[in-house]
Amino acid sequence: MATFVDHHATMPMPPEMAQAAVEKLKSGKADQFGVTGINAYVGATDTWCLTEASSADAVHKSHEAMGISLGTGDVQEVQALV
Repeated sequence: MATFVDHHATMPMPPEMAQAAVEKLKSGKADQFGVTGINAYVGATDTWCLTEASSADAVHKSHEAMGISLGTGDVQEVQALV
């Protein structure tokens, strides 16, 4: 599995969407697209998600299922330095 970071402007995030995201992250389980959430980082107007997935396309599909549309270039494969 590869690690991906994605960026989306979704703030303020509706409470029900935030709760669903927290529950998904805490479960540690892959969703129907094979995407496992590692963590999410929320700023004043933007959100960044760190996930493990087989492809960027899977990350797009996973977000779309939650009602979040990611644009081209919003998902990048990343590698840890440490």
